[in-house]
Amino acid sequence: MADEDGEGIHPAAPHRNGGGGGGGGSGLHCARNGGGGGGGPRVVRIVKSESGYGFNVRGQVSEGGQLRSINGELYAPLQHVYNVYMAGRQLCSKRYREFAILHQNLKREFANFTFPRLPGKWPFSLSEQQLDARRRGLEEYLEKVCSIRVIGESDIMQEFLSESDENYNGVSDVELRVALPDGTTVTVRVKKNSTTDQVYQAIAAKVGMDSTTVNYFALFEVINHSFVRKLAPNEFPHKLYVQNYTSAVPGTCLTVRKWLFTTEEEILLNDNDLAVTYFFHQAVDDVKKGYIKAEEKSYQLQKLYEQRKMVMYLNMLRTCEGYNEIIFPHCACDSRRKGHVITAISITHFKLHACTEEGQLEVRVHLVYSWPVRWLWPAHWEYFDTHLLCFRSHLGGNEIKSV
Repeated sequence: MADEDGEGIHPAAPHRNGGGGGGGGSGLHCARNGGGGGGGPRVVRIVKSESGYGFNVRGQVSEGGQLRSINGELYAPLQHVYNVYMAGRQLCSKRYREFAILHQNLKREFANFTFPRLPGKWPFSLSEQQLDARRRGLEEYLEKVCSIRVIGESDIMQEFLSESDENYNGVSDVELRVALPDGTTVTVRVKKNSTTDQVYQAIAAKVGMDSTTVNYFALFEVINHSFVRKLAPNEFPHKLYVQNYTSAVPGTCLTVRKWLFTTEEEILLNDNDLAVTYFFHQAVDDVKKGYIKAEEKSYQLQKLYEQRKMVMYLNMLRTCEGYNEIIFPHCACDSRRKGHVITAISITHFKLHACTEEGQLEVRVHLVYSWPVRWLWPAHWEYFDTHLLCFRSHLGGNEIKSV
């Protein structure tokens, strides 16, 4: 007899899961690890689906117990490991025992909530059908519990979904799906505790960036459909998967974007096919979103786009307003009594566009500054509960404007 934590040794067998782990939904996958019987372990061939999020088997996982010798090789007790996916993103890998602990912790924390039933424990070895039924039961349990926002965002649930360093020493492998400027995605397998720089290097190697091209792009977090945030070098991208698993942004919360603001340097890359392709597709997307004002050049640009004349398209677009600008979400500003402003920054200027408190642009540009402006920070930053940006600019003569 053996429970799910494996007090016995069973032959390994391929397990075909159904109904979970698709690229677009949440899911659990059971990986069955252990020693084989008879003639030794079986060889299992894993065929990866096109989405990259099909049936997944981890390496040997053991939390202790007596090893058995089979044909001269040592095997750990049988383990059943469930890979947890949310919106196509691999969050963590857990054993049934860890789900049971989560259930008890949540019931203690949210005593007034009626929790759904967790699949029961079984004292004997589980058949393939029983394993799949348990997997589906755990999947339904997570979906129902996480649909309650206060529970889904609780520290207990967030800690559960961010794989325990205690169990895997912080070095388990995870798959990260990252959007590219040309609209495609790339999946890289990295260590869970990989930093931004390490993940970006893995992406660069996967898409074939050379040592020059890699300097002109960076890894960003998709905050919403109109704004992305450049990740700091020492951040942990996998943690964003956990924090954003309920995100409305489809596909992935990570994306590669251009990180270059001088047109002169950009033109020097006209012979770099990959760089030009990424510049082109990002520029087309920025035009569609209204970040770049094509206006009277729209017809010519559309023709160049249809003919895929990327270099000519970029050369023309670089003369348009908004090219190589970073636009921030609207916010309040002390230079306006009513309404908000939208900040736009480029290599040549700093703009504050007047807008309503809902972010609707007004006709006029409120303020335009040419560099340099002097950035200032509040003396007592800890007293501010929101992000604050202050600067001074010389308006001519000795006059100084503070915003």
